[in-house]
Amino acid sequence: MNSEFHRHAALAARANMEAHTVRVTRRSLRTLSSLLFGVLLLSVVMVLVIAHRQNIDAIQQDANLLRQAWQQQQQEMIVDARDYANWGEGWKNLHLTVNKVWAWDEENFGPGLYKEYHYDGVFVVDGKGKTRYAVIRGKLSDVTLESWLGAQSDLLVSTARTLHDAVARNAKVENHPAILVAAPITPGKVPDLPTIPGPASVMVFVNIFSPDKLQALGKSLNVIEPRIASGLNDALFEPRLVEPVLQGEPLVLRWQPKNPGFGVIWLMMPLLLFTALAVALVTRRVLRHALHNAVISDRRFEMLAISQRELANSEERFRDLAEAASDWIWEIDDQGRLCYLSSRFAAVTGHEVKSWMGRPLDQLLSHPSHSLVSWLMRQGEEVQHVPLRCQFMSANGERRIGQLMAKAIRRNGLRSGFRGTVSDITHEVDAEARIQFLSRHDMLTGLANRMQLQEYLTAYLESVSEDDPLFVISFDLDQFKPINDTWGHAVGDEVLNEISKRLKSLLAPNELAARLGGDAFILLLRESTRAGVEYRCRALQRMVHQPIISGSHQISLTASMGIVSAPQDAAHPEALLRLADIALAQARSAGRDQWVWYSSDMANHLQSKRDMVQAIEAALHNHAFTLHYQPRYQLQSGQLAGAEALIRWQIADDQWITPDRFIPLAEENGLIAAISDWVLMRACVDARDWGEQRYVSVNISPVEFRNNDLVQRVAHALEVSGLPATRLELEITENVTFENPDRALEIMQGLRTLGVRLTVDDFGTGYAALGYLKTFPFNGLKIDRSWMKEFPESQQAQSVVAGIVGLARAFALTITAEGIETEAQLKELKALSCEEGQGYFLGRPMPLAAFNARLQEEETVN
Repeated sequence: MNSEFHRHAALAARANMEAHTVRVTRRSLRTLSSLLFGVLLLSVVMVLVIAHRQNIDAIQQDANLLRQAWQQQQQEMIVDARDYANWGEGWKNLHLTVNKVWAWDEENFGPGLYKEYHYDGVFVVDGKGKTRYAVIRGKLSDVTLESWLGAQSDLLVSTARTLHDAVARNAKVENHPAILVAAPITPGKVPDLPTIPGPASVMVFVNIFSPDKLQALGKSLNVIEPRIASGLNDALFEPRLVEPVLQGEPLVLRWQPKNPGFGVIWLMMPLLLFTALAVALVTRRVLRHALHNAVISDRRFEMLAISQRELANSEERFRDLAEAASDWIWEIDDQGRLCYLSSRFAAVTGHEVKSWMGRPLDQLLSHPSHSLVSWLMRQGEEVQHVPLRCQFMSANGERRIGQLMAKAIRRNGLRSGFRGTVSDITHEVDAEARIQFLSRHDMLTGLANRMQLQEYLTAYLESVSEDDPLFVISFDLDQFKPINDTWGHAVGDEVLNEISKRLKSLLAPNELAARLGGDAFILLLRESTRAGVEYRCRALQRMVHQPIISGSHQISLTASMGIVSAPQDAAHPEALLRLADIALAQARSAGRDQWVWYSSDMANHLQSKRDMVQAIEAALHNHAFTLHYQPRYQLQSGQLAGAEALIRWQIADDQWITPDRFIPLAEENGLIAAISDWVLMRACVDARDWGEQRYVSVNISPVEFRNNDLVQRVAHALEVSGLPATRLELEITENVTFENPDRALEIMQGLRTLGVRLTVDDFGTGYAALGYLKTFPFNGLKIDRSWMKEFPESQQAQSVVAGIVGLARAFALTITAEGIETEAQLKELKALSCEEGQGYFLGRPMPLAAFNARLQEEETVN
């Protein structure tokens, strides 16, 4: 009975609870229905607003596209103008002179600019404002820039000259919008181009946007029918794009708006109406089922406990994840005091977590410019999601660099503190600093590299003056290459490091030492007088002269220096470095271990050498060289044994350039092999018909022994000419054996294998040991003419000549005396049993025709 009572009481309580739930649910559903219909009405309003906004955005997007396309066209034209204006060939053919064959006929600056780049007008205006060259729509024209553009042309040209760079301006040309780009013509990166007085010539490119071009532009941008505004009233309406012009009223572009919002309205309105009808039907059905579901919802409260347990599990997983992460997690209250630190904090910093609880975050983390807590408090609703770099001290006193991330904590809508993470990025920052250092310093020595040198020069030269000059010293070691070749690069690197340390010790704080590679250094000194610079140079010499100890080696060095002054000599970094190198080359040529100040004569001398080198190249190309032949006789029989081929270069009827002027330049600039090949081939061809016993002698430069192709080149000349190898003699000076004796011996043996005769030229003037006559496979030697000047009158000269003849006989070598100019010399040489001779007394050098005539005389006599 009692249990039945309790059962009915429980059922009644449950029924009351469900009835209460039904009433609450019914009221809630009515409220929800009202809200749904309100939302639908609001949606209609929002669709209209969105449609209007889309129309505005579409107009703005079209305007941005047109503006960007217009600006992009300007930039492309600026790039094209710079490419042509900074072209060395353009400087020579459009500024120094207007070469229409180069520009128009060869299409370097002609119709291609219209066909390929669509530039309607291309002009070149000289320093006096005169149009020197014009191409209008791909055709050569006499139209001037001023007649085409009006008064705005002068402003455009003067602006380009003032800025020393390409400039772009808008304009109206022939009542069409146009882009004008002007750029001053420069020699670009081509050095040593000639100049003319006066302002630079200016290139002008004109791109006219005709209606067809505007339509094509609109299609590429999906902008409908772009056009220029037809008048002032038309220019006031939207959509429009306003661009300033060089002179006059601004340029206004109009187009047809897309109005995508209308499409949204036609799409969304039927959907919203259908949705309203569907909501009405669904609401009725929902009311029916919601009452039943409301009862079920009560039962779902039972699942809340389960959810809470899952939440606790989730929190535990988060805690485990926080402790295992590489970063450490922190949390502070609204006063900036630490209220949570993950256990990872102790592993990273070495501090105990409990020792920091309740302490301000600023005591743990610091920033160079502000308090972290104050910075966090100043943030708005959300902290910036940008990592903030900060510092902290580890437990062992080491300063570490961290990267902080933070997020605001909110409870009941109010900010109650912040939490975030800190990453230890000390190693990454150190690596960045190292990379930054290496980008501006030489990796081996730690001195400034070329990049830092350029930055220093560029910054300082902006304010350089006569009262505060800068001295640039190009500095290199005179004996560095043999160190690498003899003891290896490790010793060479040690020497460079020691020299670099000594250079640093001699520099003031506002001076710079840079290494450009190898043993090449640049020093930037801040002295007020030349005497002060020379005092510093003497100190540099003493520093270099101090021996360097590397292992068991004691290395003694000297240095050569070239000095240039800014702004006196130049005021541009590249020019200063180039002039300093010229002065350095002069110092090396003058004997090394000294300094040389740059002077304009050096550049003139260098230019003269360059002109001579170009002339040599032209002479080779134009076959301007000739050969003369000096007869060589057998002294005992008086028969003509052969001739020595001597190169000649005649540049006018009575003007010759002697070999001693152009042969050294050819050796320095890599032209000697080409000259030698020509001489070999010409001499072999000429000597082919001299008779079976007569030979031709050709001089070989020591430079040709640096390459391994001399044997192949001689063999080629013999094969093509058909001259037997035994009738070719190569004259070689003693010093060919100095630089690389092993290579010289290998090449000589290859020549002997061909059957060619080898003779020591100018014997007695070099410093080679007599042993080289035994080591190297020579066939003969020539007594230098310097010993014949006082022969036979001088007892010393007679003894030397007799000694050389005896030496040649001891080594079984054919002896030839050159420079025979008197009958007394000839008789004495015969008495000494000298075998062959040549000289003015026997025969001067003569052209081939004259030498062939002498051959015929010899044959007639015999």
